[in-house]
Amino acid sequence: MIFDPDRLLVATVTATFAVAVLACMISWSQRWSAPSRTTLALFFAAFALSELDTLAVALTHEMPQVIRDGVELKSFIANFCIMPLFLFYVRELTDFSGHPGNGKALALHFALPGVVLIFSFVTMALPAATRDIWYSDTMAEASLPGLRLLHYGFTLLTVALVLQWAVYVIWVARTQAGHIARLKQHFASTEGMELRWVAVLAFAMGSYILQTIAGETLILLGKQDPVGPLFDSFLVLIVVAAVALWGLRPSPELDHATKALDEAAEHHATKYQRSALDIDQSHRIAQKLLRAMQEDHLYRDPNLTLSALSAHVGVSLNYVSQTLNQNLGQSFFEFVNSWRVKEAIPLVEAGETTVLAIAYEVGFNSRSSFYSAFKRVTDMTPTAYKNAKSKPPLFDAERLISSDQK
Repeated sequence: MIFDPDRLLVATVTATFAVAVLACMISWSQRWSAPSRTTLALFFAAFALSELDTLAVALTHEMPQVIRDGVELKSFIANFCIMPLFLFYVRELTDFSGHPGNGKALALHFALPGVVLIFSFVTMALPAATRDIWYSDTMAEASLPGLRLLHYGFTLLTVALVLQWAVYVIWVARTQAGHIARLKQHFASTEGMELRWVAVLAFAMGSYILQTIAGETLILLGKQDPVGPLFDSFLVLIVVAAVALWGLRPSPELDHATKALDEAAEHHATKYQRSALDIDQSHRIAQKLLRAMQEDHLYRDPNLTLSALSAHVGVSLNYVSQTLNQNLGQSFFEFVNSWRVKEAIPLVEAGETTVLAIAYEVGFNSRSSFYSAFKRVTDMTPTAYKNAKSKPPLFDAERLISSDQK
């Protein structure tokens, strides 16, 4: 059996299109249960349209040229909508404001797709024979300046697409990082809320962009792109499947976090306007917080939140947050987990129970979160710390002193 890369390319593109269409339908059917599902459906629709040109060319060889040109331009427009829609989706998941911005902000996000849309209308208004000249390699020899402008405009828009994706990948990564920072101001345990898959997906998209830039550079230098469209199609399929897998799965922890952050934002905005604490007030609140940890052992509660700590010490949530950040120099997450690690250290040194049992005993709800927090405090994993403490010293100082005296 002879390996045919063209058939594999068609199969990959078809799979990507099918996954995107199916995910779009599922997301759209769930739009009433979660507002973010509407944006997710639009994202998958844009991805399906972006693959339509390759699919049409691969499956239909006798398609009329005008239809083929229209499909190609629609796919080109869809490519410019993918990343803004993905950013809006991530914002709706992570930002308690729940919307991508006002009308002006939306217009800025879709200004570039709008330019591409106008460009496409102008192109489709040209006679078919003229479009053939525009698509051809002899475009540089064309005598009509308008056609030359369209040709170079298409090239510039292709470069703009790569730059747009690069900007939005960074934007998505920063949005997710900001989400984690907000979580750590309100939750002592953030597993299931952090959307780590978004950062991994942003990294994959960034890798795709770098590969695209490298391939185009090699072509401009007269060399062959060693990767080619087959690798591109596989990477696109992985991206679409990953968004479908993680985007469509229920996430009660994230829903709880979004609701809690939303309530905290309303709490700050309406009841407790941000105000400066004087030194004495801040010191008294800090002492209450320390007593809550040292005497009441609140950190042992794996579901402890800033709101619960605020209610326990009888101080407004806003003042507790200010005291932690300004007086103690820690986020709520860091403050609670440092106390958990403090209690865990002698238990790890004793070595009488398992690391996982210690993690649960001091308030962590997973082994990974315990390891991360422990290493942040001690610069070692619990196992390495235990081994380091159990090793005998290189020499016995007391014995050396006593032998010298003799």
